[in-house]
Amino acid sequence: MRILLVQPGFHRGNIGFHVAAQTEPLALEMLAATLPDDEVAILDLRLDAELPEVLERFVPDVVAVTALTTEVYAAQAVLRTVKAHAADVFTVLGGHHATLIPADFHLDCVDAICLGEGDYVLPALVEALRTGEGPAGVAGLVWRDRDGQFVRNLHAPPEVNIDRLPLPRRDLVLRYRPEYFFLYFQPDTSVVTGRGCPFRCNFCSVAEFYGGRTSQMCPERVVEEVGAVDTAHITFMDDNFLMGHRRALDVAQRIKAEGIARRYSMQCRSDSIVRHPEVMEQWAEIGLHGVLLGLEGASDAMLASLDKKSTARANDEAIHVLRANGIIIWGAFIIDPAWTAQDFKLLEDYVMRSGITHAQFTVLTPLPGTRLYRERRDQLLTDDYTCYDALHSVLPTRLPREEFYRRFAALYAKPNVQASYDLICDGRITIGEFKRGHKILQSLGQWENYTENDPILRGHSGVRAAKAAPALHALSGFGERNSGVRA
Repeated sequence: MRILLVQPGFHRGNIGFHVAAQTEPLALEMLAATLPDDEVAILDLRLDAELPEVLERFVPDVVAVTALTTEVYAAQAVLRTVKAHAADVFTVLGGHHATLIPADFHLDCVDAICLGEGDYVLPALVEALRTGEGPAGVAGLVWRDRDGQFVRNLHAPPEVNIDRLPLPRRDLVLRYRPEYFFLYFQPDTSVVTGRGCPFRCNFCSVAEFYGGRTSQMCPERVVEEVGAVDTAHITFMDDNFLMGHRRALDVAQRIKAEGIARRYSMQCRSDSIVRHPEVMEQWAEIGLHGVLLGLEGASDAMLASLDKKSTARANDEAIHVLRANGIIIWGAFIIDPAWTAQDFKLLEDYVMRSGITHAQFTVLTPLPGTRLYRERRDQLLTDDYTCYDALHSVLPTRLPREEFYRRFAALYAKPNVQASYDLICDGRITIGEFKRGHKILQSLGQWENYTENDPILRGHSGVRAAKAAPALHALSGFGERNSGVRA
């Protein structure tokens, strides 16, 4: 069969994390690899506007689309276009949002919705369509019957053994490869070596999405993945690469033994680094360039409000470990809409004195499906999913909204110039990479850009005072984090 996998586009405002990262559609590449007997193509609509032309040229039997919350409307548009082009094409939707709120895709243009990890579900669905059996027997699926009603198959698919998954079909995105980047690095390759997270931060839903399960690739398989990459930089997309420190050490030793020369970035928790600083030392030796560090807050009170299960002291110690090993620190902080001017000042002072190389700031956002959403849903101002990008406040702000955005943008407008200069002098980043980082900060540091899609300042038709939309009230308890790990 001919299978077209589609990464939808995004809301193209003047502000958004697309200026900081445009990673490859790794989830689709992984799904493509599970379909070796079929002709598969990947269309990335963030970079390619030729959906009608591709449908005409490729003539797919199945079109599968993935979507995070901010991509819901774009995904719906893709599905409508497909059905308008050829009604007999079977359409399937998967990803975090579809798992959390399948009702958002109970549409005439959707034939089936994949729940959770798709590594077994999509191949099983394709085989069922090939044999004429239909979707009724496919585990992990919601599908539209002849009466137009959506039916949920109750039996669950088998748990995914990620060591046995084939290597991602990166060849299917070769034409896009030069355009994929992460922060400084372009081109960049995304690699995921683990799924799930044992922690339960209230703003994140990874644990809920995976049903509390965690899994990590064995060291041999990780090295196989790394060795197959041909870009100079690799970003590990695991939510916490140090979930198992022994494995992380083993991987580093094997990469060194194989003589693989790459630069790496990864995401880590502070307490994981503090418990095993030797891991950072080993990885720095083989090319660990940067760590996205989930600091979240500058005080124990802020961390406790997020149920982070870590401390400000652990943050400080992790920063010390990374700096001692010459690793660039991309520190991530969450800004609460309830903050006062003094709260902003405290965080600004903390960032300036901590020695963080670069800082990332996001607005505390109750993503649909998270525990935070369930706790705060009556306070939400809008159900417009384009506002749920962690750069706009979907909650009331204590400060006047324009002042809130002024102070938020000001955090980005005060970069650590000396740190960037030192990185250039030390040869750890190039002038070109510095310019990319500076461009990112310039964009995020302009407060007026944030007002363009604010649910109050722009007077969206979806604005509401204290009541969540019906579809959001029907949540099943699953959650989302925009990690891009699964389709």
